[in-house]
Amino acid sequence: MDRYILYETYRLAMLIDLVRPEELIGKVDAFITETPVNQIPHAFYVLSLTRNRRAMIEMLTDLARGVDQSLPSSIVAGMLAQRQDQYETAELYMKAGMLASLLSDPDEDVAVEFRVLKERNDALQEAYGTRFKRKKTRERMLAKNELDLQRALQKYEKYAEQFSMYKWGT
Repeated sequence: MDRYILYETYRLAMLIDLVRPEELIGKVDAFITETPVNQIPHAFYVLSLTRNRRAMIEMLTDLARGVDQSLPSSIVAGMLAQRQDQYETAELYMKAGMLASLLSDPDEDVAVEFRVLKERNDALQEAYGTRFKRKKTRERMLAKNELDLQRALQKYEKYAEQFSMYKWGT
């Protein structure tokens, strides 16, 4: 896997608050300790020493500039699928919507799919709101929409599994 894809994946994941800087620093530090000095990119040392989230995102943005976002966005969607138990449904929609809005190509599969799901959920929330006179209808529609989101996320889970097995040095 190309290192630029790695940079873009972590940039997107950090922008939607899926990965914390400490997690990335831990992975970079592990790579640095396991790799001969002449094979470590200088950027990894800088990432390892950066504690500021904003500076880290700026650096990842500079490093990943020009990378096709289709694979990184699929990986991040898969990471979101793996961690979906940690978030409430509203947070999942927010993170999926943020991911879709961050992609430079609005016609990207991930962007289109998540944008449609978020728009449909927002429309349902607006239509039914918290009114209780149609409570069963509201709950049924929201449950169907939530199931569609979970199915969409599960399609990308294989990308995150392959990414987690990736050795940074190869």
